[in-house]
Amino acid sequence: MNTNPNLKHTEADMDSIDKLGTAASQTAMKAAAEYLRKHNLGADVDALCECIRAHMRAALPGALNDAKAALDANMGAVAERTFLASMALAGIEAAKEAGFPKSA
Repeated sequence: MNTNPNLKHTEADMDSIDKLGTAASQTAMKAAAEYLRKHNLGADVDALCECIRAHMRAALPGALNDAKAALDANMGAVAERTFLASMALAGIEAAKEAGFPKSA
C-alpha cells in the first residue's frame, strides 16, 4: 500500500506492475524448466520454486536499473527485453542450484 501522498498510482499503473511481475515469474520458470530439460536434470518443485524466488529477488535491483536506463534513453522495447533476460538468467541460476541428475 502506498503511504506517500505524493505518489499516486492509477489502476493502469497497478495493472502494468502486475503484468510485469507475472511476465518476470513466467520467464524465470520457463528458463529454469528449459535448463533442467536440456541438461536432463530433475528438481524438487518446492526447492526449485524457492531458488527461483531467491535468485529473482537478488537479480531484481540490477534488472530494474538496467530497464530504467533503457527507458531513460527512450528504448522501451529494449527495457522490457533486458528486464526479462535478467529474469531468465535468474531462472537458469536457480535450476543450476536446485537441479540434480535424473536416475537412469
